[in-house]
Amino acid sequence: MRGKSKVRAIKNNKGRMLSGAAVLAIGSVVAKALGALYRVPLTNILGAEGMGMYQLVFPVFALFMVLATAGIPTALSRMVAEKRAEGESAKKYLVAAILVLAALGTVFAIITFSLAGKIAAWQGNVQTKSGFMIVAPTIILVSLIAGFRGWFQGEMYMLPTALSNIIEQVVKLAVGIGLSAAFISRGVTAAVNGALLGIAISEVCALAYLVITYLARGRNLKSEKLNVSREDARAMFRVAFPIALVAVLMPLSSFFDSVILVNVLKWSGVSQEIATAQYGLLSGPVNSLVNMPVVIIMSLAVVVVPSVSVSRVQRDIDGVMLKSRISIKLAYMIGVPSALFFMVYAPRLLPVIYPALTPEQLHITINLLRIVAANVVLLSAMQIYVSLLQALDKTKYAVISLVCAIIVKIVLSIVLVRFIGILGGAVASLAMGAVALVGVNIAYYNICGLHLEKNIGLNLLSGVIMALVGIAVSSFIGNNLAATIVGLVVCAAVYIWLAFFFGVIGREEIEFLPMRRLMRAFHRVIRFWEYKDEI
Repeated sequence: MRGKSKVRAIKNNKGRMLSGAAVLAIGSVVAKALGALYRVPLTNILGAEGMGMYQLVFPVFALFMVLATAGIPTALSRMVAEKRAEGESAKKYLVAAILVLAALGTVFAIITFSLAGKIAAWQGNVQTKSGFMIVAPTIILVSLIAGFRGWFQGEMYMLPTALSNIIEQVVKLAVGIGLSAAFISRGVTAAVNGALLGIAISEVCALAYLVITYLARGRNLKSEKLNVSREDARAMFRVAFPIALVAVLMPLSSFFDSVILVNVLKWSGVSQEIATAQYGLLSGPVNSLVNMPVVIIMSLAVVVVPSVSVSRVQRDIDGVMLKSRISIKLAYMIGVPSALFFMVYAPRLLPVIYPALTPEQLHITINLLRIVAANVVLLSAMQIYVSLLQALDKTKYAVISLVCAIIVKIVLSIVLVRFIGILGGAVASLAMGAVALVGVNIAYYNICGLHLEKNIGLNLLSGVIMALVGIAVSSFIGNNLAATIVGLVVCAAVYIWLAFFFGVIGREEIEFLPMRRLMRAFHRVIRFWEYKDEI
């Protein structure tokens, strides 16, 4: 009986992980779709130069947000999940985390506001100073939001995170676009500031929703003790510190981009306006498209940390391996076809989404997207491996891998941008993703011995065949919009059929996927020979 109970508990835990991932993925898809919708009119209102100014501010804002949260939300989600699994109180960790996050957020808000002029000068465009001053107070709000999200994720209740993401994007879309359109008559700088003000207002609304949700849901937790001992505090910060290092490295990489790319382009003889515009094309339209499928994987990565942590505490090795295998497979199943679709359909997709770009800007953007598209695969898989290392308390290996990757990116950016322009920045970004993925892959293999080489090879084969079909479909349709829509539908259908036919996802693994009834039906039709004994 005890063995059956353990099996049932393991299955429930896996089911909660994947149902939570499904909720976050759906919320993330909706939020990212709204984010992409936001970027389209914003790019058309601000133009390439205005988007460049917006993207100069945003990476610095993101960096200080990560510094202000210091890895505490992820550590909180992991500790809450572990304490709940052990039957212990966990609410006290939320109280401690919120107090620390509020303090850190205030400190970094003051730093951002005070250094606004200097940061703008370092980046090579002093017009962005007012933008930094506008977003500075928002860091406090984002820190508190991150704390509440960490709590809910530790409880394996992913709906508040998903809905708060959607609220952010809806408000940012409505208010940000409205303000930027209203202020454009006063100049590009004023319009950019209006869009940034929309971000601040969106964070206010998201925080209000999370606080209300917590108060409504947390009434039954009032009896829990709230005193945090020194040992509890040390345990949280011991978990948070390496996670904070990982969390800060990706925004730090974007910050280096904002400083290096514009300045190196200017050193190469490009004017400030064109340099800012080209940086805006890479960091705005291109990266926003690449990040759309990546954010789906990041939703899974968020759920992986507390779920795998519970399996680690329970010494459930089978659970750790199953969750690892499924998570990594899903990363490649989403990343590979998305990357190849962007490569094939870049000339069709970009004119539809960004009609305000000039022919020269469109040509540059198409080339950038075709280069950076592979990062969908590299960053998606890397994020999963990083989350698995965090869940197994081996975050130091992720830190080492990312530091090496960022060093490679900085060196290549300085060298390549000098000779091949903004395309050098795209190549450097791709190199960073490759180095980071190789590093975390080797580290996780040494820890768990997970073999997925054959599966990745079948994934790539399915993707290449899909891409060839996509090229054929595109050649028969003249209209860009029609070609993109038809190509997307056909490529998705072909890839799904091939993935099942080649056994990328096994029969037993379907039981732990979202929409498993539909997946099971597809699997039965495509791999009919596996079901002969059941007929």
